[in-house]
Amino acid sequence: MRPPTSPFLRGGNLKDSLGTTLNGLLERVPPGELARIKRAVQSEAFERGIVYEDDDGTPRATPIMLRPRVLGGNQRAYLHRVTRVLEGAHAKLYRLWLQDSAVRRLLPLHEREERWIADLSQGRRPDEVFFGRFDCSTDFGSHDWVRSTQFFEFNPTGAGGTYVAPTVEDIILKHVVPALRRHAPTLLLESNDDPRRVLLEVLADHARWLKLKRFNIALAQYKDLVGGISEFHRHEAYFRSLGVDAWHVDPRELALVEGEIYYEDHPIDLVYRDHEINDMAAKEEQGEDFAAMRHALRAGRCVSSLAAEFDHKSAFQVFTSPEFAGHFTNEERRVFINHVPWTRIVEAGRSSAPDGSDIDLLKWLSLTRDELVLKPNRAYGGEGIKIGRELEQRDWDIALARAVGEPGQWIVQAYHPVAEKDFPIIDEDGNLGRAEYFSVLGLFASEQRLGILGRASRKKVVNVAQKGGVVAVLRLL
Repeated sequence: MRPPTSPFLRGGNLKDSLGTTLNGLLERVPPGELARIKRAVQSEAFERGIVYEDDDGTPRATPIMLRPRVLGGNQRAYLHRVTRVLEGAHAKLYRLWLQDSAVRRLLPLHEREERWIADLSQGRRPDEVFFGRFDCSTDFGSHDWVRSTQFFEFNPTGAGGTYVAPTVEDIILKHVVPALRRHAPTLLLESNDDPRRVLLEVLADHARWLKLKRFNIALAQYKDLVGGISEFHRHEAYFRSLGVDAWHVDPRELALVEGEIYYEDHPIDLVYRDHEINDMAAKEEQGEDFAAMRHALRAGRCVSSLAAEFDHKSAFQVFTSPEFAGHFTNEERRVFINHVPWTRIVEAGRSSAPDGSDIDLLKWLSLTRDELVLKPNRAYGGEGIKIGRELEQRDWDIALARAVGEPGQWIVQAYHPVAEKDFPIIDEDGNLGRAEYFSVLGLFASEQRLGILGRASRKKVVNVAQKGGVVAVLRLL
């Protein structure tokens, strides 16, 4: 049998950097057509709500890269498996936190969070369920792409991008891919799984596990939020288009009536929540009613479950510390070694270095700044991240001293370069140039599906909240 001659595939992986090939194809598109494509993408994206609200509520168009990132079938399957393994490891953290004081020290909670968890843990069903987003970097075009794949955090509640990712994929498939295929007819691309279908599968699987006889869903997110990306009302419409009874509700609109959850006169069977316990508990202290949310969490009727409270980046310290290795399977430990960066809370004392050697942690952190990144333990949106090699030694040491003075609030991770990719820059006349962007992935996984959110930025901290853009991530047939 003659071996395949496609320049795009090798065993389900990309043969070479397909991004370079796609840029070359775009260069063959006439400037007038490129200008038209750019306007069409921008117009449809704004019409379909691909916008990010500033803190004052002003919507701004989210930039969309006109060149997609593309992965092969084996790459997609591998990312799906690794994401599921990491999700299973995260599901163990709640039990470990309850049982092990050393884990509690590494995953510190606010006092009000601890009160809620102590209350909700009583008589609770022993199941953990997530719908979240793992953020990682990988270079599909590298011959060593597996080694380049590094995960850097997990967002197990309020994972954004579930509407943005499939919408941007659809827009790029509609407006850009046909122009590429006129010059490369065998370039067959398709969407990855819609993250909203991933969520629906998680909810349906959990409903089956609970043996529910009905499937009414509350999508719980405050309705008075300002800023960010608004997606929950779109999820309601999407679920209803599939015949699922779903309502976008403010969690304070849910009522507990004789042990049952209601939204207005609609009985609710499962709640998908956008908010952490800490936030709800703070509002409860101000007199807000969260009895129904408490019931949902205690009864196992909430996605994500209590284990999602351990969204700390220091969870990766549990995964990368020898003293906790016995809590995890051989497969989980292999994934940690290959894809989880060495992580430590910033504090005085001794620890193990990435090579396993015993070190004075603070002294070693000061001497090794070029190999490290300093991050807030529980912040999101790229807030507060400091890359050691981009700071002067004095500024790095000041940042470390500040972190020591805020126990449990800061972590350091081993620095791994974020994938850098050439993306086309097209002006209003259709003239095409190129610029280097840093690009990361957000992965949404269920048992059968994988949705992917691509992001890109000229900054090394890649986040839409930091004025980054969105990249369609497509699958090569």
